[in-house]
Amino acid sequence: MHSHSYIQWHWQSNNDAITPVAVVAWHDVVRRLLIHLNQNLHKYDLSKYQFVKGDNFIVIIGEPSLLPWIDGVQYAMFDSQEPQLWLPCHAKPSISSTLLARAINYKFKFNHILLWNDPQMVIPLEKKWPLTKEFIAYAL
Repeated sequence: MHSHSYIQWHWQSNNDAITPVAVVAWHDVVRRLLIHLNQNLHKYDLSKYQFVKGDNFIVIIGEPSLLPWIDGVQYAMFDSQEPQLWLPCHAKPSISSTLLARAINYKFKFNHILLWNDPQMVIPLEKKWPLTKEFIAYAL
């Protein structure tokens, strides 16, 4: 007989000093972000970025000072105690990030993930792709 334990936790505001490592866009903001990048290719050295994309989101990873900004995007950071666990900059879990990272790894079998609060999502970050103008044109 297997016993399953569930960890009770919730998201809370993050007021700690943070360093973003990725810009995250959801739904219609994805297209606006890609249009912004496409219209400003001269401002961005795309070789300095990688991305992960799903049906309704894009995560663009880069140096903090180089991350693009448009209205509606949000930012992600890695957890200082568990660098393989990335979180929204604006929220943090109410429990130990080490415990949470272990539980997520056990359930989803991913070592490197972005855990998002709204919408609630576990995004694997193990397969990142180089951001290129060809991808941007294709995605638009």
